[in-house]
Amino acid sequence: MSEILNEDQHFDERNALNAEMAQLMGNLSSNASPIGDWKLARIQEARLMGAPDPYDLNTLVKDRQDTRDRINEIEIELKRLDGIEPTEAELLALAKSKKKGEITEFDNSANVNSFIIGGLPMWLSFEQRSRLLRLIDAAEAKGEETYTKNWGGMDYSFPTSQWRAMVNAVEDYAGACQAVTEGHRSAVEALDTIKKVEDYDITIGYPTKINFDTMFNS
Repeated sequence: MSEILNEDQHFDERNALNAEMAQLMGNLSSNASPIGDWKLARIQEARLMGAPDPYDLNTLVKDRQDTRDRINEIEIELKRLDGIEPTEAELLALAKSKKKGEITEFDNSANVNSFIIGGLPMWLSFEQRSRLLRLIDAAEAKGEETYTKNWGGMDYSFPTSQWRAMVNAVEDYAGACQAVTEGHRSAVEALDTIKKVEDYDITIGYPTKINFDTMFNS
């Protein structure tokens, strides 16, 4: 009798959690969802065709990871409502998933993705770097030796050769940052306690940001 009463006590909460989980899982796959698999497919198609990304990949990846983390949390909450305590392995997996989400968010933030030009922090995403190189190619094909780009409401004019050097420098920096980020993810996955995961410093190891003001004026 007590078990029946206990089940009735959590009936509404359990239904709400199941409904939320179903919605979240649907969001990951639905063609009508702003974080659905279809957006990943569209980005991949665009890159294969050499076209700009139709959506911001970094934001999409973060939102999808947040959704997965919430699904994992709900599964643990449902177990607890059934009187089943999650195992240490399940809690550790959830902690790792959250920490990896933090790593992704930090990697996509201006803490990593920025350089200095004209005394201001700027950035060029992968798609923007590719597009800038195509624009430089077009300028040089017309016999132009200088290219002008607007950043933050200001025009920056440099020789096309300098633009290429800048893009290459950003590409190298981004690659180095990606290696650090992947290293953090691997390190977190290898940790064996929740405390170690929670205490892991995701900010260390990244290369010094590029300062184009000093690079080309030294």
